[in-house]
Amino acid sequence: MKIIFKIARMELQKLFFSPIAWLILILFSIQSGIVLMQTLSIFVKNAELGYTTQNLTFQIFSGPYNSFFSKVLNHLYLYIPLLTMGLISREFGSGSIKLLYSSPISNLQIVLGKFVSMMAFGLVMVIILFAETLLGFPAIKEFDFPLILTGLFGAYLVICTYAAIGLFMSSLTSYQIVAAIGTFAGLSLLSAVGGLWQDIAFVRDITYWLSIEGRSGTLIRGLVASEDVLYFILVSALFLLFTLFRLKAIREKTSRQTSFLRYVGAFMMVALIGYVSALPGIKGYYDATRTNQNTLTQNSQKVLSQLKGKVKVTTYANIFDRYFFYGSPSNQKRDINRYEQYSRFYPNMKFDYNFYYELPTDESMLKDHNKRFEGLTEEQALNKTSSIFDVNPDVFKRAEGFAEEIDLKAELYSTVTTITNEEGETVYLRFYDDMKVIPDEAQITAAFKRLVTTLPEVGFVKGHGERDVNDFGSRGYYSLAKKKPFRYALVNNGFNFTEFELSSPIPKNINILVIADAKKAFSEEEVKNLNDYIDRGGNLIVAGDLNRQDNMNPIVEKLGVQFMPGQVVEHNKGYTMDLITAAVTPEGKEISYQFAEIEKNEAVVSMEGAVGISYEEKDGFSYTPVLVSDKVGTLRPLDSVGSWNELNPTNFIDETPIYTPSKGDTSGPLTTALALRRKVDEKEQKIMILGDADCLSNAELSQQRAWVKGMNFNMATGIFFWLSDNEVPIDVRRPIPSDNEINLKKSSLTYLNVLYKVVLPAVLALVFLIVWLRRKGR
Repeated sequence: MKIIFKIARMELQKLFFSPIAWLILILFSIQSGIVLMQTLSIFVKNAELGYTTQNLTFQIFSGPYNSFFSKVLNHLYLYIPLLTMGLISREFGSGSIKLLYSSPISNLQIVLGKFVSMMAFGLVMVIILFAETLLGFPAIKEFDFPLILTGLFGAYLVICTYAAIGLFMSSLTSYQIVAAIGTFAGLSLLSAVGGLWQDIAFVRDITYWLSIEGRSGTLIRGLVASEDVLYFILVSALFLLFTLFRLKAIREKTSRQTSFLRYVGAFMMVALIGYVSALPGIKGYYDATRTNQNTLTQNSQKVLSQLKGKVKVTTYANIFDRYFFYGSPSNQKRDINRYEQYSRFYPNMKFDYNFYYELPTDESMLKDHNKRFEGLTEEQALNKTSSIFDVNPDVFKRAEGFAEEIDLKAELYSTVTTITNEEGETVYLRFYDDMKVIPDEAQITAAFKRLVTTLPEVGFVKGHGERDVNDFGSRGYYSLAKKKPFRYALVNNGFNFTEFELSSPIPKNINILVIADAKKAFSEEEVKNLNDYIDRGGNLIVAGDLNRQDNMNPIVEKLGVQFMPGQVVEHNKGYTMDLITAAVTPEGKEISYQFAEIEKNEAVVSMEGAVGISYEEKDGFSYTPVLVSDKVGTLRPLDSVGSWNELNPTNFIDETPIYTPSKGDTSGPLTTALALRRKVDEKEQKIMILGDADCLSNAELSQQRAWVKGMNFNMATGIFFWLSDNEVPIDVRRPIPSDNEINLKKSSLTYLNVLYKVVLPAVLALVFLIVWLRRKGR
């Protein structure tokens, strides 16, 4: 060990007695200082402009794209080859390698000594980064320092791994420039190898594991995973072994065959250890972030703790589907990694992929397909597409080939994932038509929850022209209930649903009943069946609408509620007065966190053609207005109230209604959503009354209006979350990060720029000058 440290000390002396090491440190400090100040200045300016800043430690230092650590690590490859290029090649070029061979020093001591010197130099580079990150203490309120430590640890592992690769490249030649170029090439190969041969199952696992691309990302984000730490250690060890074999071959004049077998043996040994270390049951994790943002929420962990036996996750990828890439062979490892947070807590999972081809049922997708493959048969289109994706067309079956496993037609011939337990119970995960596409924790956990418990059954009443869950039109409830490509649909968030008529008693398994905008009156028998459901404590949504008061009031009369005659009107700039921008009340936001999100974002629930709701306390119910008119975004004439109940609705396009109390108009604010609660036996009964059925319709869930920030989908999910007793949709909220304030002003950036871009590099230059002068004096 003494000899190893002696060699390391000699190497460090050579480095620090020459200008190249100091030049690298100076350039590194300048570049990292520039990156730090560029990143920091963005957030300082945003804070002074009044924009919200949150999770600042992560955003500034550890984010995946433009943060301090990610940018610095992206530039490390520029420095390490210049340091390592002469470690051994210099010995070959000068002939001093013969002196080493003739001395009582082993090849292992030579290799480890030189590598330790690089570890020491890498530590100096990390100390520079550490000094720069200390700015976070005065700059950020409640600075999350443990997150910084894992980032520094990740940077150090990357430097050491690069150094091991550079050391091996230096042993292959006597020319230092060639060694540097070889190191650049080796690092590039390790970055690109993860995308090679991803269509070959066994090779896919090896090449993906070998890839250095993104390995430090988890550490930068604050998650210490044993697999990633072991990766850097194993890859460093592999290249140190390669270097040892190289020196041994030269010293002992070993045959090429023997050397080749040594290299292959070392590679296979490291690959085997790496494969074992990547098994879910063996991995270890430590989340260093203050809010555990790299870890599943407690609700998700609770669901996983109830799973039993092996779980199989199977993806069926249609090559003609727009989301085929997510299940394609080239993306399988990344797709499996999406479930790593789940396999961390439940490692007994198996992943499988099946490929099929079938024309999509979605009209727009089918039209696009026919346009792109005009004149081609399905088989010809398959051959062309599979060639583009570099996939063997023979792996694809027709959809009917999987008929015994899954009804792909019911899934619109899309790319879909199933999760199956040992009992054969199967649930679905889908890809969504939004910017993110892939399922979030809420949808994944909801799917797992279906396997461990009975989830709420939602019953939609039909038979009176109510809003239809099968209606694709603007007024339908298809998006709310069963639109599979819609992330917030009930079917994707843990709810089961059915349709039935009130002519028969309501089934016992119905947990939430929905009656929306009945066009026909209910019979006495139907009202009796509904009242029986209410009396037994069933949860309920009743959504009235304009001109439906006569049909809807008899079913809410028992609740002490009435849909007011007429229509709510409201002054809103640029819109007709039948558009109500309803705001969440202070009491309403306490009912569901989704309602609070609406209020927090200064948003509204848009209601077009709403009626007011009046009530008198009855049968032990407590009443909470959830939405009211005339609160947000209203622009009124000086001589008018903001909203009122207009008893004589008019043509809002050609005429403007006028508030006329003498004709019975009632001034606002008016309740447009009302929550009722009471105790029935040991259960809390919950009922939501809405003055507008359109607010949950296909059109309003996706509607965007200028100057109206509508969050109707939050209202919809919030209602069902409340009615399901907070069971689904899954609550995946995390604690709000406390490092949300930046203490710096733009004026202070000038001094900090001088400190990190000039002073720190100048200090390093001064140290170099002192060392050089002392060396010259000797």
